[in-house]
Formats: sequence, structure tokens, C-alpha cells
Amino acid sequence: MKTKLFIIFSFFVVFIIPFFSFSSLSKYQFENSFLVARLELDNTPPEIKLLSFSNTNSQYPKYANKTHTITARIQIIEDHISQINLDSNHIDVKVNNKLVSVDLKNISCISESEHIYDIVFTNVPGDGKLSISFLRGTVIDTSMQNNLKKTFYLDILIDNTAPVTIFSEELVADNYSKGTITVNEGIQPVDGWDISSDNMILSRNFPNPIEYELPIKDFAQNPASALVSIKKASNIVLDYAAYDAGTNNYDIVKSGEISGSKVINSDSICKTEALFIRTSGNIDSSSLKGRAFLYTYYGEGSSGNCKSTELRYNYGYNPLTSWRTINKENLAGITSGKGFTEFGGTGVNYSSKTGSNPIPEEIAKQYLFGLSGIALSLDDYSEYSVIYQIYIKGVGWLPAKYNGQETMYRFDKPFSAIRINIVPNSQRQYLVDYWNAGN
Repeated sequence: MKTKLFIIFSFFVVFIIPFFSFSSLSKYQFENSFLVARLELDNTPPEIKLLSFSNTNSQYPKYANKTHTITARIQIIEDHISQINLDSNHIDVKVNNKLVSVDLKNISCISESEHIYDIVFTNVPGDGKLSISFLRGTVIDTSMQNNLKKTFYLDILIDNTAPVTIFSEELVADNYSKGTITVNEGIQPVDGWDISSDNMILSRNFPNPIEYELPIKDFAQNPASALVSIKKASNIVLDYAAYDAGTNNYDIVKSGEISGSKVINSDSICKTEALFIRTSGNIDSSSLKGRAFLYTYYGEGSSGNCKSTELRYNYGYNPLTSWRTINKENLAGITSGKGFTEFGGTGVNYSSKTGSNPIPEEIAKQYLFGLSGIALSLDDYSEYSVIYQIYIKGVGWLPAKYNGQETMYRFDKPFSAIRINIVPNSQRQYLVDYWNAGN
């Protein structure tokens, strides 16, 4: 507080009598007062006040990591300012009460009249509670008084450590599998998953096998992932087999597995001449449909019939414009007498089995023929999607497609392997991303 002191000097003007005389015989005596000085005494040092703080992690503003920008708005309480030293030499940032180095991005004056400033910094390391201190000498007034050191706790938890996850599977009712992800800290909710009240356990039920990486984030936006690997579920059963003419091999696999992996991992030039698919379990027998695109090599102007399906294929690219219903059309018993719906055609391109116009032996052995494209669809996409991906020898896996989209590299470049899965819609993109990443 400032105290004002008035010094009044009073004296008498004495006429006739000498100046220093204390008595007067004059008839009149006059008294005058003069203001000699006004002094202001400043006994209070400058003060720094925290008005507010903010964080670019708008969804969870009480958490931040190195990527976030933090703004502390302060006000200097002082009328007579001589110096303001808002710089790294006078501002300390601490995490868990330990001094850390940050990027002091900007210091801006919001109001000159009210002495309001924004302190903006980012790249805060470590883990723990965030505080900011303004050291002695940050503000100096005209009486050469320094502010006292002031520390403010910003109610922001700095977290630069990614979550750690553990996955487990448990077979539950109706042949579903419950997948559970346990995390060592609170995480954000994930679409399609149930989360515990402490945000540390995710869970959901799966109807059939599936494997993919589930991305997760903690409240500070640190990314991590959990490998979801469901193997026991059989509420929905999907079997399929890629048949290659070179080895006469029916590679029967289940949901999400690779049919044709032996061709991928060998020097074989075999292509998938036919594809067999069937469904069972808790799925309508007519809900899955498909159409395939077969490339033949009979010779210009020629054609032939598939012995097992009686479908006729012409030379070159043969798009099938109509959808074929799985479990209902062109059934073939490749194992245990159980019917698979066949796409393509076994025996179509054998040199001795193409009817009146056989393929020359030297061409047949090159395996230039086969399925060059595939599309699969479901009658109802309200809950599930069907995802599929093909492998081209010498090219690799093409981008995964789903729900009726056509996948093909080139009409005269048949594929060698395939994988298919029926997945909950909320998990579709996770599986697409996982397959496209080469897993």
C-alpha cells in the first residue's frame, strides 16, 4: 500500500519586527501555509496472478503430452512497472516438481492497461503434475521492488508414456468369444467395445475368428494398440478353399485365414482356378453372395465348359454380371460331402479337357488362366460386413475390398491366394487397415 505524506511549512510574516523575533508589536499579524513536498511510499512488491490456463487437448483438457500446446494467462498487479522479464530465465516449468525444458513458443500482451499476458509453451517432457513458476525479478516496479517467486499448479497431468495392453479370449454362450483388453492406465472409449468404469478394461463378443490390431489412446492422446486374436468363436462359420490346377490342392481354411499360402511361399506359378465358399452357424444360408471373373486361355474365338458347374467360359476376360448365392448355387462336394458354392471352374483349362478346342500342352502348363477378380456381398449390412483380399504372384496383396466392391489387378493376371472374413461393422476398418499393412 502506498502512503502519502504532506509536509506543511508554516511561518509568520512579520512586518516591521525582525524575521526571527518571536514577539511582535505590530498591529497586524499574518499566517501563511505552503506545500513543500508530496511523497508516495510503496511498501508492496509487484504481484503475479494466474487468470486461466488452457490445453490444445480439447477433448481431455486435464491431460497433455509433448504434442500439446499449453497457455497460461497471467495478470501483473502493479501500477508503477519498471521492468517485465517474461522469459526463460525467469519462468520455470516443472513436471512432478522436477524442472523440465520446454519450448517457450510465444509471450503476448493481451491487455496493456490491465497488464495481462499469455505464456504459450509446448514439448513438455516427463510424466506428472504440471506447474509454472515466476521467479523473483520477473517484475520490477519503479521503487526497485521485485515480485516474490510465485508457483501455480495448472491441474494438467503430463503423460508421455503409451499404454500397455494385455489381450485375452474366453468362449462364452452361443459359441461367441469374449475378447478382453486390460490396460495399465485409463484410456479413451473405443467404438464397438464396452469399457469399464475406471476406463482400464475393454471387452466385446465376436461371432467368428478374427485377428487385427486395435488402436487405442490414453487421455493424453498417446497411441498404442492391442492385437485382437479370436480363434475359438464359431457362432458364424465361414469356410473357403482356393483350388490351383497345378497341384490339385484344395486349401480349405476358416474366417480370415489365407487360402493359397503354399503358392505364396513357393516358386509355383499356379493360379487359383476355382474358389469354393460355404457358410454355416448363425447366418442365413442365402445372405452371402459372390461373383468371380475368370480369365481363360483357350485361344481366340474359343470357349469351354467347367465340368463341375457346367458354366461356359469364353476366351479372355469373362465377367459374371449376376450374383451367385453361397450355399444355394453350383454346389460342389470337395470334402465330407458338404456343399460349397464354386466360382471359376476346375478343369476349364486342362489341355485335354476343353471339349472340341483343347489348349496346347505348353500353354496349359504355364497356368496363365484362373480367377482374376472377385466380389462378395451380404444381403444386409446393418450389423456385418464381408471383407476380402487377393494375392497376385509377383505383385503382392492388393488393397482389401468389402461389401460388393470388385478387387482385380488385371483381367489377364489371375490371383494365387485369397482371404475372406465376415466382421462386425464397427471393426471393419480395423481389419482393412491390418490386412493392407501386410499382416
